[in-house]
Amino acid sequence: MQSINGAFDLATAFAERGIDLRTLGVAYLFMLATVAATGAAFLATRAYLVISPNRFARDYAVCVCAVLLTVLIAMVLENEIQPPQLATLQYAAVPQLLLLLAIHLTLARRHEPWLIALGAASLAGTAAATAVAGVATSLVHPAHWLMLLSFATLLAFLWRKCVTTKRGFVTANSIYVGSKENGDARVAPQKPWLGLPQWVALTGASVALAIVNAWLRGAGLNQIPALEVAAQSALLLTITALISGVPALSYWLARKAWMPELTRFAWLVWIVVSFAFTYGNYLGVSEA
Repeated sequence: MQSINGAFDLATAFAERGIDLRTLGVAYLFMLATVAATGAAFLATRAYLVISPNRFARDYAVCVCAVLLTVLIAMVLENEIQPPQLATLQYAAVPQLLLLLAIHLTLARRHEPWLIALGAASLAGTAAATAVAGVATSLVHPAHWLMLLSFATLLAFLWRKCVTTKRGFVTANSIYVGSKENGDARVAPQKPWLGLPQWVALTGASVALAIVNAWLRGAGLNQIPALEVAAQSALLLTITALISGVPALSYWLARKAWMPELTRFAWLVWIVVSFAFTYGNYLGVSEA
């Protein structure tokens, strides 16, 4: 009897989190559509494009992994903190997100043209299937559209830095220009601090995020106190500087050199911290 009750409780827990036969069936059909779109995009990529396995492909893969991990964390927070009927990110999508994550983790370690093409095709296929579902049904919510915007931005970055059409490759005056492969360019020495343009950009982004957080809590744009915005943006910058400073200092103590790509790391930290602030406000507003 105990085992029967335990099984019933487990089924109830799954149902409360949107994991039922109907949801799984929809997720299965969505995955089939994504696989078909991914296959078509992969074949087209291999037929018409030339891909350069340079360091920008690794940057693309790392950013995609960060976006996917963010979506997975947001999914857990929504389903475990909010009431079941308010969760918009369903656990049924976890297998597909994990598959995308596995592809791009592999891509971050191995920069091979076919693997770059597969990663981009899987991302494009997922974006296309999600966009069609958003237009045809009501299953796609703002969090999904924000994810699609991130995917489109990353694909545009990959296209600009690593992709050339075969026609452009053949007609280019130089093989290096046509393939967007610049070899192993010498990296400028890193500084132990961010430059003025980086701090200006981080400050502006922090102020904008503080305004968005106040707006999420229900305040009108003309009612947002300037001191609150300044305090939140300063807190965000302080946390970003502290988290970035610890590995940078550790790297210097270990190798007597400053950590390479410190600017990129600081921006990744800022994105994670700002996500925590903003998503906390989003969940609070949703519960209210």
